[in-house]
Amino acid sequence: MKIIDAQKSGQTLRADMFLPNWLMGFGIVLDIAAVAFLVAACVTQNWMLLIGVGGAGVLGVFAHLCWKNQTIRILSESTFEYTTLFGKTTVYAFSDIKGIRVNEDSFTMFVGDGKVHIESIAILSQRLFDKIDQALEKNNGQ
Repeated sequence: MKIIDAQKSGQTLRADMFLPNWLMGFGIVLDIAAVAFLVAACVTQNWMLLIGVGGAGVLGVFAHLCWKNQTIRILSESTFEYTTLFGKTTVYAFSDIKGIRVNEDSFTMFVGDGKVHIESIAILSQRLFDKIDQALEKNNGQ
């Protein structure tokens, strides 16, 4: 996880949590590989190559959807909006943050009755990081 203080760095962030641009590039490379597998399958008539078409194509689409959709935006001092891989948007209150589980390649934040998935490659604004930290301190201190 990378944390950026937009005020100090002078950067404009597209959200308070988002995935890096290289993930979109990786998705494009995978989709190009899927097309190459398809061409190779047609030319050689080795239909087993269609497994590569499906695998690379699906992974490429998922990488692009992750990059495009998976975000967190702070709406106010007390609420934030989480958008999933598939574009489903939910508004949560910072005060409802119960805890964070560290997974092998991501983090799961438990908020109210829901879960917020944060990839380990995600970029977070310093403001979001501080708000999550404050909420965890407040809720764990009760």
